[in-house]
Amino acid sequence: MRSFLRIICVLLHTYLCLQIGQTAPCKFDERCQCSNTKHGYVDVDCSLKNITKIPNLPESIVFLNVSHNLIERISKGTFEAAKHLLTLDLSFNSLSSINLTTFADLKRLRYLSLDNNELVYSNRTFPEGIFKQLKSLSHLSLKNNNLWSSCCNSFPDKTISDLSDLETLELDVPPIKVNNTFGEGYNNLTKLKSLVLGNNLLFDMTSTTFINTRNLQNISLHGISGISFTIGTFRRLRYLKHLEITFDSKVVDGIKSPIENMAGDLTYTSIETLKLGRSLLPLSKFPLCILNKKLYTTNITEIYITDNVDSAGYSKNCVDAPSPSLKFLDLTNNGLTRFMFDIRTITRLNLKQNLLGAFLSKHSYYNYDVKKSSIIKYIDISQNDIKELSPFIFDYQPSLKHIDLSNNKIQDITFRFSHLEELEFLNLSCNEIKNFDTKTMRVMNKLFVNKPLTIDLSKNTLQCTCKTISFLRWMIESNVIFVDLQEYTCTLEDSSIIRMNPFQHKVLQLEKSCKSYLGLITGVSLALLAIIMTVTGSLMYRYRWKIRYMYYMTKGKYSYQNISPTDDDEYTYDAFISYSDDGRSFVLKDCIEKLEKEENFRLCIHQRDFMPGQDITVNITNCIHTSRSTVCLITRKFLESYYCMFEFNMARMESIYSRDGRNILFLVFYEQILPKELPLVMLELVQKESYIEYPNDEQGNVVFWEKIKKSLRTNVRA
Repeated sequence: MRSFLRIICVLLHTYLCLQIGQTAPCKFDERCQCSNTKHGYVDVDCSLKNITKIPNLPESIVFLNVSHNLIERISKGTFEAAKHLLTLDLSFNSLSSINLTTFADLKRLRYLSLDNNELVYSNRTFPEGIFKQLKSLSHLSLKNNNLWSSCCNSFPDKTISDLSDLETLELDVPPIKVNNTFGEGYNNLTKLKSLVLGNNLLFDMTSTTFINTRNLQNISLHGISGISFTIGTFRRLRYLKHLEITFDSKVVDGIKSPIENMAGDLTYTSIETLKLGRSLLPLSKFPLCILNKKLYTTNITEIYITDNVDSAGYSKNCVDAPSPSLKFLDLTNNGLTRFMFDIRTITRLNLKQNLLGAFLSKHSYYNYDVKKSSIIKYIDISQNDIKELSPFIFDYQPSLKHIDLSNNKIQDITFRFSHLEELEFLNLSCNEIKNFDTKTMRVMNKLFVNKPLTIDLSKNTLQCTCKTISFLRWMIESNVIFVDLQEYTCTLEDSSIIRMNPFQHKVLQLEKSCKSYLGLITGVSLALLAIIMTVTGSLMYRYRWKIRYMYYMTKGKYSYQNISPTDDDEYTYDAFISYSDDGRSFVLKDCIEKLEKEENFRLCIHQRDFMPGQDITVNITNCIHTSRSTVCLITRKFLESYYCMFEFNMARMESIYSRDGRNILFLVFYEQILPKELPLVMLELVQKESYIEYPNDEQGNVVFWEKIKKSLRTNVRA
């Protein structure tokens, strides 16, 4: 039985929980949406329904939104039953007056918004005592009601004095030429901490403007065209922590008074946050350096100077360091083309939407002349038209955790980051990165072994090619976490773009295609290499003697200092005699006797005339080159001898390349050799009758030697 009751309780509790927070049409008016809250109360939303009259409300209502309707008046007793109402939003209607007893029953009301109606600030519209019953009201908003009036004063201070629990008040700035001092009635608002002021008019502040609101901690000026302030305007606000001034987007005047006036006053306050937006401050008067100097001794922690884009240009370096307490500096959308600052004590720097691309390619935003490390943890230089960053841009910033480089034109990682051991997030989205180089991947692998790094590479021009396969594989296997990896796109070899989902599967497909492609490339390459080697080998074989001849001729030029010129009268020898060992006796006895002694021919014989200590191939080449003719004594041993055939071929090359094609080669067949035993090139010479056979008989010898002498004489005359 107990178990059954326990189950019933659980089911009942579950049902009641499901009912809380659900939205449905209200029973008292189906145009409105009701949702249950804890303890049986109801939230009611009747906004944007073209309602002209507030419906009858249930007693359980705690929240009522009737904004953006057509309500012109509030009937008597409308809120009589809504005694538990905490929040009431009547903004964006057509209210022009409020009955004195309208809010009489709303003693628990905490928030009341009457924004954007036609409630002119006057004693008639807001008679004294209208807020008297709102004992619990802590937030009152009356903005954008006084825009069409130029006859009335600021909000009646006697009317506002009844709101002793009020903490936040939102008002229109009093019209120009009106006393802008908040009257004595504001002295009763001892709990008033936040004041929000704004409209499209000018606001002139003096030392008496806030004389009756000395407990203010937050002041926000929104949507005004211009302000001026005298020395002492903020000096009495010793509890002031937050000051925000944001001008209308069509601002005309901006800040008309020197920033020094305001900065000087803030030294007497408890200022922590200062915001200046769309102030049209020229860079010549850019207040950062002034604030450094004036606020150095304060507890300022955050400074925002944003949206001064029309004053783009150069920001000078500040001589004075910022306050040691400054931790957050936001300079978004100022059109800065140059910026360098002492950020040693700053933890967060926002330079988003500027024009620092060219400057940061060669410099850093950190003026680290002091060579001291900064404690900065967050840097945002997105949307700066950056194409590349200087290598040292993040030097002396070892505590960086978050770097935002998104929406630029970066193609490669050019900056040093091996010292950024605390880095957690690197935003590179919306750039032009194709892949990381090997060095970048290696440094990341080493740096983030035990701690993951998150990188956003979305909306980049990643490339999926065989060259980038190692990068894509690294993205999967490394310790780096890529934001929305499955949503990345990649450009293929044919310039088509694919979505990398699922990423790992797409990479595997690419690897397979690259392997087959690699095999094809390897096969084709090997085939081409074989063809090239074959052709090269064939050409080298065909012209081997020419190549050798050129080589040894060149080598000989550096070996012989006195090589005779090719002029016929100045050759060293008349004939170079090439022979093998079996023809040595014939050469040394017969040739020398018949040709040198009897006819005075100068013969070059290697056993006698080669230069000692010189390479034999160089000796052969140079002796042939310095001889008018070459006589080869052909025997079978000659044909088998490497050096004999070398001499024959060098003489043949000499005829072709150094003697203008004139034949200087003369063959003497000392033995009977069949044509088929001769090399082809030698057979060609035989066919040209550039040879003679040795007869080896007395009568034939006479004829033989005469032909030899005649041939040598012919070459001498040639």
